[in-house]
Amino acid sequence: MTEQTPRSVTVVDAVVHRPTGRYRPEPQGVVVEDGVIAFVGDSHEAQRRTAPDAPVVDARGRYLMPGLIETHGHPGLYARLALNADCRPSVTPRASDVVEVIRGAARETGAGEWVIGWGYDEHRMDGGGPTRADLDEAAPDHPVYLKRTCAHMALVNTAALRRMGITGETPDPPGGCIVRDEGGEPTGLLQETAMSLADLPVSGPRELLDGMRVAQEDFSAWGLTTVHDMSTGPLEMGAYLRLQEAGQLHTRFRPWYFALKLGDFHGSYDEVIGTGIRSGLGDDMVRIQGMKFILDGSVGGRTAAVAEPFEGSDSRGILYYDTPRILPMAAQALRNGLRLAIHGIGERAVEQALDLVEGAGREVASESEDPQAAFRELVSTRRHRVEHCALPTDEDLRRLVDSGVIAASSTAFVHELGDSYLKNLGQERMNRAYPMRTFLDRGIVAPSNSDFPVTTANPWFGISACVTRTSVSGQVTDTAQNITVAEALDAYTVEAAKASFDEDRLGRIAEGFLGDLVLLDRHPFEVDARELKDVSAELTVCDGRIVHRTDAA
Repeated sequence: MTEQTPRSVTVVDAVVHRPTGRYRPEPQGVVVEDGVIAFVGDSHEAQRRTAPDAPVVDARGRYLMPGLIETHGHPGLYARLALNADCRPSVTPRASDVVEVIRGAARETGAGEWVIGWGYDEHRMDGGGPTRADLDEAAPDHPVYLKRTCAHMALVNTAALRRMGITGETPDPPGGCIVRDEGGEPTGLLQETAMSLADLPVSGPRELLDGMRVAQEDFSAWGLTTVHDMSTGPLEMGAYLRLQEAGQLHTRFRPWYFALKLGDFHGSYDEVIGTGIRSGLGDDMVRIQGMKFILDGSVGGRTAAVAEPFEGSDSRGILYYDTPRILPMAAQALRNGLRLAIHGIGERAVEQALDLVEGAGREVASESEDPQAAFRELVSTRRHRVEHCALPTDEDLRRLVDSGVIAASSTAFVHELGDSYLKNLGQERMNRAYPMRTFLDRGIVAPSNSDFPVTTANPWFGISACVTRTSVSGQVTDTAQNITVAEALDAYTVEAAKASFDEDRLGRIAEGFLGDLVLLDRHPFEVDARELKDVSAELTVCDGRIVHRTDAA
């Protein structure tokens, strides 16, 4: 049964945000009617224009933002993980704590069935991360799969290795690594495509739907009203449409189909190509964006395809594919009207991502009567994306400018993962990691994001990282790439809206824009920069509906 909720609300006596920080200090009123902002101006006039049955919120001089936009997350994974053992450092700060959590999960799992945990980060744990022996102790009779926070590596126990048939003689799969000890025996660490060797159970529609309801509540509590799903598969799309049909969709989703299977990410390339699914299909609540490919791993797990070895190592990470292997797939996505989002963290992967966008564009354009004009239309106007774009070189920056490709910068990593980045990259590379200052100075569109659940989806952690470049431990990772508070807020509003061609409907509080609002507990331009991470949403409105409200609002 469809839930009927009013799509109209009025907020009065609010300091209303404007892009670039040019807000008016005098409080104003904002009227949303039928999901669209109908008036911004005098609070008395706003109340006069309010429909009789619409709620009126008195902001009492607090700061009102447009709904914040998360441009790179994994809602389906987030929803599923809510059903798995939580092994994040905040929950399991020591390996012994991981043992207890996994042991508890095993008690509730049938003998011989998978026990799945997620979120450990050895760089943020006392005494180092868990080992295969720890998982053996916790669940000797169950195969255990413990995903690292970066989602590019998993730790498994002896029972899991036995179930997968992995021995010292098992070759590494293409684009992956079975980590081995000095004697050549598997340690239990599976990197990148090696994670796909595990025959993990697949969540069904019911479980995903339940998890997605919880996820939406979290997004609303953080002030997120639009979320880009970078690992969409048929189950995720089905969940969005079922929630929308039932009137229970409280977040706008911008789905990107995940092309090729990796670990427990479903590969949708063959299911999507040729079906008529194109970028732009949908409505203001759910609109298809394109196809997402992934090329390398993570800095924290030392699997990103960097140009020079990680500090204290001879490893340069893992590049999944040779360009000739994956280029035809990228070109076919373009032929089918799908934008490209390509994960590239290390220098080698960022370069390859741009090679794929430009190479696919040239291949498809060559089939046109005017290849030069077709290339411009296929590449320069489509706003393709390099996801994360952590370590672009000067040449990469030039190509980003020339091609109009978006740098989907995971600056929020600096907050939660900054210590491991500094340790693994060293100071020189950290000075140019997630280079927001450089992106903005070059005119590159660079919305910031969290890649949740790799890091927390709370946008204020990312905004703080943009401004202070300070990690969760309080360490300043660099002083080269700081941007202003106004620029950081733009990265989650007006700049983020450009990532989905929504800049004429999202990211601003202006008449004619969609009715997404967030009332903050403090003024972001008046607090100490160190307090930005603590800003919270007291009221969140999406599509004119109040979807989150604290007692203070």
